[in-house]
Amino acid sequence: MTATLAKVYLEQKKYKKAIQAYKILSLKYPEKSSFFADRIKAVEKIQQENN
Repeated sequence: MTATLAKVYLEQKKYKKAIQAYKILSLKYPEKSSFFADRIKAVEKIQQENN
């Protein structure tokens, strides 16, 4: 799992997969967990706006 793959999911509007990717990355790289948490919140906001 990579941040690039999460970004691709986001561009493809596959929001659930993007969020899952960021969650996996957060566990894989605990030192960057706050960054990934922010990305998850951003994706969730985009997801709500598009529903």
